[in-house]
Amino acid sequence: MDKEGLWYRVLKARYGEEGGRLGEGDRYSFVWWKTLSKVREGVGEGVGNWFEENIRRVVGDERDTLFWYDKWVGDVPLKLKFPRLFELVVVKNCTVADMGRLGWADDGMAWVWRRRLFAWEDETMRECSVLLHNIVLQVNVYDTWRWLLDPVLGYSVRGTYHYFTKIVGTMDRSRVDDVWLKQTPSKVSLLVWHLLRNRLPAKDNLAQQGVLASTDMACSAGRDTTETITHLFLHCTISSDLWSKVQNWLGISLVLSGDMRQHFIQFTKMAGMPRSSHYFFALI
Repeated sequence: MDKEGLWYRVLKARYGEEGGRLGEGDRYSFVWWKTLSKVREGVGEGVGNWFEENIRRVVGDERDTLFWYDKWVGDVPLKLKFPRLFELVVVKNCTVADMGRLGWADDGMAWVWRRRLFAWEDETMRECSVLLHNIVLQVNVYDTWRWLLDPVLGYSVRGTYHYFTKIVGTMDRSRVDDVWLKQTPSKVSLLVWHLLRNRLPAKDNLAQQGVLASTDMACSAGRDTTETITHLFLHCTISSDLWSKVQNWLGISLVLSGDMRQHFIQFTKMAGMPRSSHYFFALI
């Protein structure tokens, strides 16, 4: 939010700016930054545009609010509400304050086009002007972002977590894993969460990222088998022996799945076991 702040300037130098906002960088940029940048476009755990739907731009002097890109009047950015005008306008990265100062009435100097507008385009421009007619800029008030889930205290991880759990009925359950257990250390839950998404640095993943050569993917236990997440945690000599000991300890028998997520579901919701035991299997 603070474009003069140190971190904004660092990230801008690294990834550039697009449409007045921090860019995603080129193809050599870090994957985590690209993914983080796409959160505003709806990337997440199967819940649609959860981030975009819960923020609003609070108008003030409008010096930091982009006229076309930010959602500051109405429910969508003006570039989406008036796509034809956005395509034809010369300056796309102007702020609301700049447009207001130049004048956004029908004959205002704010409208500079690449060519003369057709009749229907001119009518669309008038519609946009009518929408902006009652907008009054507040000279002594700064622009801010408002987090709609908690307008007073703002964004918090707790609030966002509660939001996700409340709309659990609309979520894609295949993307949700019950790994965040009170008795489990957070670092363990986080490792399992990454594990079920194949995001741990097994050798096959490292090879895909160019960290290892494709000829150097043999299991670290000394076998010829390719080291994958499933192999490491289920079928490797060490892990399969461990699973056998766990089964003997519990007095159960099961065939290990060929998929990490399926194994997690199969083990935690053991068929024939009472529902009350599922939590304890999840802990194990």
